[in-house]
Amino acid sequence: MGDQPINAGGGKVGGLKPRMVVPRVCVGLVLLMWVAAGLSKVMDMSAFVNTIEQHDVLPQELFGMMWWVGPGELVLGLMLVFVMGSELTKVFGRVVLVFSMCSIIGFSYYLTLVDDAVLLATGCGCLKAIDRIHTGMNSDIRTVRMVINGGLVLLHLIALIGPVTAMRRYRAGVAAAEAED
Repeated sequence: MGDQPINAGGGKVGGLKPRMVVPRVCVGLVLLMWVAAGLSKVMDMSAFVNTIEQHDVLPQELFGMMWWVGPGELVLGLMLVFVMGSELTKVFGRVVLVFSMCSIIGFSYYLTLVDDAVLLATGCGCLKAIDRIHTGMNSDIRTVRMVINGGLVLLHLIALIGPVTAMRRYRAGVAAAEAED
């Protein structure tokens, strides 16, 4: 009885399924990032579009689409609420997490295309507060953003891999408990 396997949720196997607290916290942190970034852009869309124009990476024809970036980030944040809740192990949740992670990777690639001097002068356009801290300073905003984005990718990987390993352990414990009976 005392040697019965314990699942990731802390209960005995055969009881509750794993709660997957760590992956949910990771999703929550990513969710907060998307909401903060989206709100930052929505509150001053013209400043964001102006920053993107100053980066001189995208063709002029795409600037109209930049008006949808902030609202899109807010929608992604809303979808992550569902992922954090009940969709963490379901296909919808996994697709949203992969899309979110690919967006971070794509943004990181975009930053590599922006000239260093322009990036230092204008900021990255991601979060106004971070841009204000780095703009005009003799710091490497690209390195700071890449470290932050690397951390966000790591949070995504934990959120994607954590439930898989927790469910495997849970199923193995259930199978072992049933084999004992």
